[in-house]
This record gives sequence, structure tokens and C-alpha cells, in this order.
Amino acid sequence: MQRIKTSLALTTALTLAASAFAQKPEIIEAAEKGDVTAQIKLGYGFRDGSYGKKDNQKAFEWFSKAAATNNPEALDNLGWLVEKGIGTPADGAKARALYRKAADQKHVLAINNLARCFREGVGGAADAKEALKWSMFAFETNPGPETANPLAMALLNEPSLAPHRALIDRLATVMSHKVLKNVARIYHEGSGGIEKNPQRVRELFAAARAHGMPPELLDADQLDGLAKRPRVTGQFAYQPTHHLDQGYNMCAPTSAAMGLEFYLRKPVDPYAIKKNSEGQSQPGTGTAWDCMMHGIKAVSGHDWEFRSWPNNDAGFDAGLPILLGELDAGRIALIDLGPHTVVLSGYDAEKQVVYINNPAYGWPGIHTVSYADLRKKWHSPWHVTTTKGVEARPVLLTADSAKKSAR
Repeated sequence: MQRIKTSLALTTALTLAASAFAQKPEIIEAAEKGDVTAQIKLGYGFRDGSYGKKDNQKAFEWFSKAAATNNPEALDNLGWLVEKGIGTPADGAKARALYRKAADQKHVLAINNLARCFREGVGGAADAKEALKWSMFAFETNPGPETANPLAMALLNEPSLAPHRALIDRLATVMSHKVLKNVARIYHEGSGGIEKNPQRVRELFAAARAHGMPPELLDADQLDGLAKRPRVTGQFAYQPTHHLDQGYNMCAPTSAAMGLEFYLRKPVDPYAIKKNSEGQSQPGTGTAWDCMMHGIKAVSGHDWEFRSWPNNDAGFDAGLPILLGELDAGRIALIDLGPHTVVLSGYDAEKQVVYINNPAYGWPGIHTVSYADLRKKWHSPWHVTTTKGVEARPVLLTADSAKKSAR
């Protein structure tokens, strides 16, 4: 879009934007005159609806104008829109190039995004070495929680951590529960040849709890204890499921990948499930289960079963025994807690809790939800096409072909 130069055109632009930016005409005027800061503000405003109605296309236009000046903040935000296909067709390669231009100017968010592109294969081949290089650069540029956690995650994929022991020790001094838990994971799993150290894991989890770790989130010792307890029908069941951190709007495919990995006993790529989710395959978009089941079938060859009950007390009382029965049989299920998909991994009848593997939480990702809270939270606004327009309590059950391989 060319810059508006005439007063008549500027007046027209102000009129068109009046409904969304009635209190911000000065920002529009400054942006039209080439003020990069104002252009970036308009980009945020249209993207997030912070001044009024959202307009993704206008957000793309304003961030594009600002990015044309090589402003790193604008380049990073434009890269995000391009990567996710917001206001413009998705283009991972173009997004990676935009992140790189901003990263070269030491813009930390862009450096993190570039590292993630290399780690996840966005816009090109995945490259763990490049992901680690850029994550280390981000941490050296600004050594805080927002750079330390991606670096800790990148280190988990390194085949040898011996050269990085000093760096691991530095990360353990960043008082963020997400960072501390990921460092604990290195010592819990013996990543990269580092010796397992249960005492160090306990120390790191204690520090994590002191620095904001959600109280309902379980630590490694608690999870190890659950895994050792035998299933007792009607009383207790717990299936250890490998945790994966979700990407943007990727809770459903990530939860499905964790579930498939439990059965197939091999890593499953959530993005492969997303790419094969018929009707909703574009990255950055939410995923209804009726679409995602195509992705599950394409990746694994298995059909999963969708069931639901009314979003009321009778529906909960009818559905809960089915969920617990799956767990008693040594299986898992996917449920929605509002708009968010998680893996149902276990329950304890005496404590009146279920165990959830939550892709939105950092490792180990397992937390409790009381039966009382489950009664309130287990429902979904997304599956109304499957439930004939009625918001319901849905569950995605693994099909017989998957159940036969259950542990």
C-alpha cells in the first residue's frame, strides 16, 4: 500500500479507521507521515484489537511499512504474521528471512524465533546445530528467562553436553521455574551424556517451586512414584506419557502426538498431524478434532473415536466413568478444558483428582485437576459441528487398533 500524501486521502483513511481508532487519530496521522513507531503501534492495534476491532490484513500492511525501514521490531512482528499466515498467505521461508534480518540487529525476540525455526524446521530443514547457535547468541545478548529457556530446550537435543557444562551451570542460576525445570530435565534424563543426578533434580525443582512453579504441577520424584504404583481398577491408574511443549495454537496436535507416542513407542511430530488435519492444516490455526482425526490417521494409520456428553451435571456423571474406564484399561484419552486440549493420563479416586499431561506447561507437564474442577472445566466451544451446535463435554478415545498396543 503506497503512502497517502494528499489531505483528502488522509481524511478518507481517518474516516475508515474511525470505528476502531476513534481515540487515536494522531497515531494514524503520524503513521501516514512515515513515523515508524506509530506504524508499529498500528500494527499491534489492528493485530490484537487493542484500539478496537481486529484487522489482520491492516496489521500486515502497517508492520510491512515499518519493516521496510529495516526496523527490527517490525521485522520480527512481520515475520510472525508471515509464518502463521495472519493477514497474508503463510510462508515459512520468508518468515525465517525476516527473523534473520532482525536477529542480525540483536533483536532478542527475533533471535528466539529464528532459533525456533531451525529447531522445528519452519521455512526450511530443521538444523539442531543452527538452533543451538542462535539460542546461545540470544542468551549472550540478553541473559534472562526469555532467552535461557529456549536455550535449555535446545541443549536437550544435543548429542553431547560435555562441552556445555559451564553453560548448564549458568542456566541453573536463572531464577525462572521454566528454566530450572528444563535444566532439571537434563539431569533427570541424562541428556547428552550428562550423568543422572536425582539429588540435583530435587534441588532444581525446589528452586523452581520457590520461583513460581504452579503448585498443581508435579515434580520428577512425584511422577516417578506414580509410575511405580500398580493400577487398581476403580481406585488408581497412571500411564506415563512423554511430554511435548506445544507451539502457537498447537495444543490439539501436540496432545495427539503425545498420545500416539505412548502407543507407537516412537516420537511423533505434532506438525505432521497438523499438516494432515483436513480443513485446518494451516499452521497457526486452531484444530477441531474432526479435522485432526484425518491427521492422526495419516500419521499413524489409526482411527480414533470422538464421543461427547452434554455440558451439564448429567453429562459429567455419564462421561466420567468412561474416562476412568479407559485409564483402568491402561489407555489414555484426549479431552478439552475449555478451548485447550490436553492428555488425560491417570486418576486417583481417593484424592478425587485426574492427572493431565498439559502441552502448555513446560516439562514434565503433568498436573492434577480435581474432580470438582474437572466438572467445571471439561467442555469445549470448538466441536459444535460434531455435536450439532451444542457446546458439550468431548473426549477423543483411541481406537481398537491403537488400544491393542497399549502398555
